[in-house]
Amino acid sequence: INPMPMEQFLEAALGGKLDKIQLGLKNGTAPDVSAPDGRTALMLSAFNGHTAIVEALLSAGAKVNACDETKRTALMYASTGPNLDTVQALLKAGAEVNLTDGHEDWTALMFAAAEGHGDIAVLLLDHKANPKLVDTDGDSAAAFAQQRGHTDLAKLLKTAEASK
Repeated sequence: INPMPMEQFLEAALGGKLDKIQLGLKNGTAPDVSAPDGRTALMLSAFNGHTAIVEALLSAGAKVNACDETKRTALMYASTGPNLDTVQALLKAGAEVNLTDGHEDWTALMFAAAEGHGDIAVLLLDHKANPKLVDTDGDSAAAFAQQRGHTDLAKLLKTAEASK
């Protein structure tokens, strides 16, 4: 029995192919195998909201807070899309909500706010995401929501900022 080649495993994670992921794990593919840029199967499956794969990788020992070369985590990737179940699975597994990426110091909350995912923003706030954190330009999650026209979300985040 041979582990699955890294490219195939990562492609299966990105494409939502749970059967291939399970086979790869069963045949000894490391759950934290990563591409040259540091992106892991967990990050790729989280980005596309493949919750069942995220859960399979986590139960196989994938590190929930692993970072790619830009210091982005699976939670940050999941927060860019309408992936509420995936975000919940990552939080349940102990994902750190206030980590910042190495590109512009964005948090998962900022990614969710910029994309207008209010349900994810609320979930992150419920898990102690700090709405007062700012990126390298001094912008908060509320500012991102406002700039992108997500006015209701911006109000919610401004209220959260004020109450911290």
